[in-house]
Amino acid sequence: MTGTDLSGDASSLDGVGYSNNVLDVSTLDSGAPKRIIGSVNGSLSVSAWFDAAANRVHAVMTANSGKVPTTDQILLIPTGAAVGSDSYHIVGKLANYDVSMPEGGTAPVAVSATVESSTYAPQMGKMLTAHDDTHSSATNGDAVDNSASSANGGNAVLQVFSLASGTATVKVQHSANNSTWADLVTFTAVTDKASEYKAVTGTVNRYLRVASTGTFSNLVLAVDFARD
Repeated sequence: MTGTDLSGDASSLDGVGYSNNVLDVSTLDSGAPKRIIGSVNGSLSVSAWFDAAANRVHAVMTANSGKVPTTDQILLIPTGAAVGSDSYHIVGKLANYDVSMPEGGTAPVAVSATVESSTYAPQMGKMLTAHDDTHSSATNGDAVDNSASSANGGNAVLQVFSLASGTATVKVQHSANNSTWADLVTFTAVTDKASEYKAVTGTVNRYLRVASTGTFSNLVLAVDFARD
C-alpha cells in the first residue's frame, strides 16, 4: 500500500469488489425497465495481525497523527507469487482500521478501503512481477502473454518498497511478438519508496513486461497492469 509491503502482516483477503451503479431511466412508453450504467464502485477488505513496528500495519494505518490517513491510497493486491498471477488494484480512501484485543491472544485487525472516484476505477489485472521482485540493476522482466492484443488501453500500478541507491525509472513495455519491445507506461523516476497509478489509451499489444532503467542498486518493486 502506497510504497509499503504489508503482506507480512496480512492474514486473509476477505474480499475485493467491483460494481456498477445501475440507474433506472425507464420512460412512459417503456414495456420493461430501462437501465444504464452509472458510476463505478470498488472495495477491498483485509484482515491482519497487529504489528506496531516501523512500516508495519499499525504505523501505516495511524500515520495521520494517530488516525487513519485521509489522503488517497494506492493499493495493489497480488493473488499469487508468480509473474502473470491475477491482481487487483484500487486508488481509494481507507474506510476503517479496527483492532481487537482478545484476552491472552494475538491481536487481529481489520482494514477496508473504497474507491476514491470514477477517475480511478478499480481493476483486476495481471502481475508483471512475482509479488515483489528485486532488480539489482537495470532489468527486463519476464513476459506475460495475453494471447491477443487489446484495443482500449488500460492502467498500471507501481509500488516501490525500497531502493538501496541511485535513481530508477520503471516502465511497462509491450510487444506484438515477444521480441521487439516498446514503452507503454513510464512511471516517474524514483529515489526512495513510492507508488504511482498511470492510465494509457489505445492498443496494448499481446505481450507485457516490466523493465527498469537507470543507475541504481537493489530496487524492490511490484507492478501490475489491467487491460480495459
